[in-house]
Amino acid sequence: MNQLIDSRNQNLWDDLSNKFNISIENSFENNYGCYAQNDNVVLYVTSDNLCKDSFTHELLHVYLRSKDCYIGASLTNFIIGDYILSSILSKELIEHIGNSMDHIKMLPLYLEMGFDRKLFIADYNLYKITNEEIQQFESFYRNEQEINLSLVDPYIGRIVAIIADPNDNFDYTADLMRLKQIDSELFEIIKKMFDHWKEIKLDDRKIWDDDYRTVTFNFYEDIKKWMSNNNIK
Repeated sequence: MNQLIDSRNQNLWDDLSNKFNISIENSFENNYGCYAQNDNVVLYVTSDNLCKDSFTHELLHVYLRSKDCYIGASLTNFIIGDYILSSILSKELIEHIGNSMDHIKMLPLYLEMGFDRKLFIADYNLYKITNEEIQQFESFYRNEQEINLSLVDPYIGRIVAIIADPNDNFDYTADLMRLKQIDSELFEIIKKMFDHWKEIKLDDRKIWDDDYRTVTFNFYEDIKKWMSNNNIK
Protein backbone atom coordinates (compact mmCIF):
# COMPACT_ATOMS: atom_id res chain seq x y z
CA MET A 1 0.00 0.00 0.00
CA ASN A 2 2.98 2.33 0.47
CA GLN A 3 3.38 2.22 -3.30
CA LEU A 4 -0.22 3.36 -3.81
CA ILE A 5 -0.89 5.71 -0.91
CA ASP A 6 1.00 8.68 0.51
CA SER A 7 0.16 11.88 2.35
CA ARG A 8 -1.67 13.28 -0.68
CA ASN A 9 -4.33 10.59 -0.97
CA GLN A 10 -4.28 9.10 2.54
CA ASN A 11 -7.34 11.01 3.75
CA LEU A 12 -9.29 10.07 0.65
CA TRP A 13 -8.38 6.42 1.10
CA ASP A 14 -9.32 6.47 4.79
CA ASP A 15 -12.65 8.16 4.08
CA LEU A 16 -13.62 5.73 1.33
CA SER A 17 -12.43 2.71 3.30
CA ASN A 18 -14.86 3.67 6.05
CA LYS A 19 -17.76 3.85 3.61
CA PHE A 20 -17.07 0.90 1.31
CA ASN A 21 -15.73 -2.63 1.44
CA ILE A 22 -12.70 -2.11 -0.79
CA SER A 23 -10.50 -4.84 -2.18
CA ILE A 24 -7.50 -4.47 -4.47
CA GLU A 25 -6.86 -6.97 -7.26
CA ASN A 26 -4.39 -7.31 -10.09
CA SER A 27 -5.77 -6.21 -13.46
CA PHE A 28 -5.97 -8.77 -16.23
CA GLU A 29 -6.21 -5.98 -18.82
CA ASN A 30 -2.95 -4.29 -17.85
CA ASN A 31 -4.64 -1.08 -16.78
CA TYR A 32 -6.18 0.48 -13.70
CA GLY A 33 -9.91 0.30 -13.14
CA CYS A 34 -12.68 -0.08 -10.60
CA TYR A 35 -15.88 -2.04 -10.25
CA ALA A 36 -18.52 -1.18 -7.68
CA GLN A 37 -21.77 -2.80 -6.65
CA ASN A 38 -23.66 -1.45 -3.66
CA ASP A 39 -21.01 -0.98 -0.94
CA ASN A 40 -18.50 -3.39 -2.45
CA VAL A 41 -15.67 -1.94 -4.52
CA VAL A 42 -12.85 -3.68 -6.37
CA LEU A 43 -9.89 -1.55 -7.43
CA TYR A 44 -7.78 -3.07 -10.20
CA VAL A 45 -4.09 -2.23 -10.37
CA THR A 46 -1.15 -3.40 -12.47
CA SER A 47 1.28 -5.02 -10.06
CA ASP A 48 4.28 -4.41 -12.34
CA ASN A 49 3.47 -0.69 -12.58
CA LEU A 50 2.16 0.51 -9.23
CA CYS A 51 1.26 4.17 -9.64
CA LYS A 52 -0.19 6.45 -6.99
CA ASP A 53 -1.56 8.82 -9.62
CA SER A 54 -3.49 6.09 -11.45
CA PHE A 55 -4.68 4.59 -8.17
CA THR A 56 -5.95 7.99 -7.01
CA HIS A 57 -7.79 8.37 -10.31
CA GLU A 58 -9.76 5.21 -9.49
CA LEU A 59 -10.32 6.35 -5.91
CA LEU A 60 -11.92 9.52 -7.24
CA HIS A 61 -14.37 7.47 -9.29
CA VAL A 62 -15.38 5.85 -5.99
CA TYR A 63 -15.47 9.28 -4.34
CA LEU A 64 -18.21 10.37 -6.75
CA ARG A 65 -20.11 7.25 -5.75
CA SER A 66 -19.70 8.23 -2.10
CA LYS A 67 -21.45 11.49 -2.97
CA ASP A 68 -24.43 9.52 -4.34
CA CYS A 69 -23.64 10.82 -7.80
CA TYR A 70 -24.30 8.23 -10.50
CA ILE A 71 -24.27 10.30 -13.66
CA GLY A 72 -23.28 7.39 -15.93
CA ALA A 73 -26.00 5.10 -14.60
CA SER A 74 -28.58 7.85 -14.94
CA LEU A 75 -27.60 8.41 -18.57
CA THR A 76 -27.75 4.68 -19.23
CA ASN A 77 -31.27 4.41 -17.79
CA PHE A 78 -32.58 7.12 -20.10
CA ILE A 79 -30.92 5.75 -23.23
CA ILE A 80 -31.68 2.05 -22.85
CA GLY A 81 -35.28 2.89 -22.05
CA ASP A 82 -35.70 4.34 -25.55
CA TYR A 83 -35.74 1.73 -28.33
CA ILE A 84 -34.77 4.07 -31.17
CA LEU A 85 -32.13 6.01 -29.26
CA SER A 86 -30.51 2.86 -27.88
CA SER A 87 -30.20 1.55 -31.45
CA ILE A 88 -28.26 4.68 -32.43
CA LEU A 89 -26.05 5.19 -29.37
CA SER A 90 -23.91 2.20 -28.41
CA LYS A 91 -23.32 0.93 -24.89
CA GLU A 92 -19.66 1.76 -25.39
CA LEU A 93 -20.53 5.37 -26.17
CA ILE A 94 -22.80 5.68 -23.14
CA GLU A 95 -20.03 4.29 -20.95
CA HIS A 96 -17.56 6.71 -22.56
CA ILE A 97 -19.83 9.68 -21.87
CA GLY A 98 -20.40 8.66 -18.24
CA ASN A 99 -16.69 8.08 -17.67
CA SER A 100 -15.83 11.41 -19.28
CA MET A 101 -18.37 13.23 -17.13
CA ASP A 102 -16.80 11.63 -14.06
CA HIS A 103 -13.43 12.91 -15.25
CA ILE A 104 -14.76 16.46 -15.48
CA LYS A 105 -15.48 16.40 -11.73
CA MET A 106 -12.42 14.36 -10.80
CA LEU A 107 -9.64 16.33 -12.49
CA PRO A 108 -9.78 19.47 -10.28
CA LEU A 109 -9.73 17.29 -7.15
CA TYR A 110 -6.86 15.20 -8.54
CA LEU A 111 -4.79 18.30 -9.31
CA GLU A 112 -5.63 19.92 -5.99
CA MET A 113 -4.20 16.86 -4.25
CA GLY A 114 -0.94 17.38 -6.10
CA PHE A 115 -0.97 14.55 -8.63
CA ASP A 116 0.52 14.66 -12.12
CA ARG A 117 -1.87 15.92 -14.80
CA LYS A 118 0.01 13.86 -17.42
CA LEU A 119 -0.83 10.65 -15.54
CA PHE A 120 -4.56 11.36 -15.18
CA ILE A 121 -5.48 9.20 -18.19
CA ALA A 122 -3.47 6.64 -20.15
CA ASP A 123 -3.92 8.41 -23.51
CA TYR A 124 -3.06 11.88 -22.17
CA ASN A 125 -0.67 12.60 -25.06
CA LEU A 126 -3.08 11.41 -27.76
CA TYR A 127 -4.83 14.12 -29.78
CA LYS A 128 -8.46 13.05 -29.60
CA ILE A 129 -9.44 13.54 -33.24
CA THR A 130 -7.76 13.43 -36.63
CA ASN A 131 -8.28 15.55 -39.69
CA GLU A 132 -9.23 12.39 -41.59
CA GLU A 133 -12.01 11.65 -39.09
CA ILE A 134 -13.45 15.13 -39.44
CA GLN A 135 -13.30 14.83 -43.23
CA GLN A 136 -15.22 11.56 -43.00
CA PHE A 137 -17.94 13.29 -40.98
CA GLU A 138 -18.02 16.24 -43.39
CA SER A 139 -18.35 13.93 -46.38
CA PHE A 140 -20.69 11.23 -45.13
CA TYR A 141 -22.61 12.45 -42.03
CA ARG A 142 -25.45 13.74 -44.20
CA ASN A 143 -26.86 12.52 -47.48
CA GLU A 144 -28.75 15.60 -48.63
CA GLN A 145 -30.94 16.20 -45.54
CA GLU A 146 -30.85 12.66 -44.15
CA ILE A 147 -28.41 11.85 -41.35
CA ASN A 148 -26.25 8.75 -41.64
CA LEU A 149 -27.19 7.24 -38.29
CA SER A 150 -24.11 5.00 -38.21
CA LEU A 151 -21.95 8.12 -37.83
CA VAL A 152 -23.90 9.70 -34.96
CA ASP A 153 -22.24 7.46 -32.36
CA PRO A 154 -18.61 8.24 -33.38
CA TYR A 155 -19.50 11.91 -33.94
CA ILE A 156 -20.73 12.28 -30.36
CA GLY A 157 -17.81 10.21 -29.11
CA ARG A 158 -15.22 12.55 -30.63
CA ILE A 159 -16.94 15.66 -29.25
CA VAL A 160 -17.08 14.14 -25.77
CA ALA A 161 -13.42 13.07 -25.90
CA ILE A 162 -12.38 16.61 -26.82
CA ILE A 163 -14.52 18.30 -24.18
CA ALA A 164 -13.20 16.01 -21.43
CA ASP A 165 -9.54 15.97 -22.57
CA PRO A 166 -7.35 16.91 -19.56
CA ASN A 167 -4.41 17.85 -21.79
CA ASP A 168 -4.54 21.65 -21.72
CA ASN A 169 -1.72 21.91 -24.27
CA PHE A 170 -4.05 20.81 -27.06
CA ASP A 171 -6.00 23.49 -28.93
CA TYR A 172 -9.17 22.02 -30.40
CA THR A 173 -10.75 25.33 -31.42
CA ALA A 174 -10.63 24.72 -35.17
CA ASP A 175 -11.69 21.09 -34.82
CA LEU A 176 -14.72 22.01 -32.73
CA MET A 177 -15.77 24.68 -35.22
CA ARG A 178 -15.73 22.09 -38.03
CA LEU A 179 -17.58 19.53 -35.91
CA LYS A 180 -20.23 22.08 -35.02
CA GLN A 181 -20.86 22.88 -38.69
CA ILE A 182 -21.64 19.21 -39.35
CA ASP A 183 -24.60 19.10 -36.94
CA SER A 184 -24.92 22.31 -34.95
CA GLU A 185 -28.03 21.20 -33.06
CA LEU A 186 -26.53 17.93 -31.80
CA PHE A 187 -23.20 19.63 -31.08
CA GLU A 188 -24.92 22.21 -28.86
CA ILE A 189 -26.88 19.48 -27.06
CA ILE A 190 -23.64 17.73 -26.08
CA LYS A 191 -21.97 20.99 -25.06
CA LYS A 192 -25.04 22.04 -23.05
CA MET A 193 -25.03 18.73 -21.16
CA PHE A 194 -21.40 19.12 -20.13
CA ASP A 195 -21.84 22.80 -19.23
CA HIS A 196 -24.81 21.87 -17.04
CA TRP A 197 -22.87 19.04 -15.44
CA LYS A 198 -20.01 21.39 -14.55
CA GLU A 199 -22.47 23.51 -12.57
CA ILE A 200 -23.72 20.61 -10.43
CA LYS A 201 -22.26 20.64 -6.92
CA LEU A 202 -21.06 17.50 -5.18
CA ASP A 203 -21.41 19.07 -1.73
CA ASP A 204 -24.06 21.36 -0.21
CA ARG A 205 -26.51 20.44 -2.92
CA LYS A 206 -29.75 22.23 -3.51
CA ILE A 207 -32.49 19.68 -3.96
CA TRP A 208 -33.37 20.56 -7.56
CA ASP A 209 -30.55 22.76 -8.86
CA ASP A 210 -27.87 20.21 -8.02
CA ASP A 211 -29.68 17.00 -8.87
CA TYR A 212 -27.40 15.30 -11.40
CA ARG A 213 -30.44 13.57 -12.89
CA THR A 214 -31.61 16.91 -14.29
CA VAL A 215 -28.50 16.85 -16.51
CA THR A 216 -29.37 13.52 -18.09
CA PHE A 217 -33.11 14.27 -18.19
CA ASN A 218 -32.52 17.52 -20.09
CA PHE A 219 -30.09 15.76 -22.42
CA TYR A 220 -32.69 13.10 -23.15
CA GLU A 221 -35.38 15.69 -23.83
CA ASP A 222 -33.05 17.69 -26.09
CA ILE A 223 -31.91 14.70 -28.09
CA LYS A 224 -35.51 13.56 -28.55
CA LYS A 225 -36.22 16.98 -30.09
CA TRP A 226 -33.16 16.56 -32.32
CA MET A 227 -34.51 13.20 -33.47
CA SER A 228 -37.90 14.73 -34.22
CA ASN A 229 -36.36 17.69 -36.09
CA ASN A 230 -34.38 15.28 -38.24
CA ASN A 231 -37.28 12.86 -38.79
CA ILE A 232 -35.48 10.00 -37.04
CA LYS A 233 -38.01 7.31 -36.20
